[in-house]
Amino acid sequence: MKSVIYELAFHVNPDLEEAQTRQLAQNIESYITSAGGVVSFKKEPEKTRLSYPIKHKNQAYFGYVHFNLDNKEGMAIIDEQMRLNNDILRHLTVKVPADTGKVKFRFKPQKPRVAPEKPAEKPTPEQSKELDKELEDIIGNL
Repeated sequence: MKSVIYELAFHVNPDLEEAQTRQLAQNIESYITSAGGVVSFKKEPEKTRLSYPIKHKNQAYFGYVHFNLDNKEGMAIIDEQMRLNNDILRHLTVKVPADTGKVKFRFKPQKPRVAPEKPAEKPTPEQSKELDKELEDIIGNL
């Protein structure tokens, strides 16, 4: 079966000490490895302010882990262990697209602004007379 890349993001109870939070992050990694996954990248949890309260908490430690996993049964095991841990306020697992090696922008990049062209300079009276004379010659030849 083909290996799929996942990203597991999680919010952890802000009342924990930093050492306990790091231990919980290691426990999450062990959930993944025990289910047959291979961790490729992790971001240590950092305390952050939440946009809205989760379980009556306005702050939480936020971290995420990228990992490869071959079987869907392993995802069910990881999800169950995450739900059973009371210190994890919320978690979300998503599949990462296979073509992430390419640069993708969340927003369309802005086109570089081109400086407006300078307006044409007004001809001097001498140049105007010469232009008028040339135009009369052209019109006369028609």
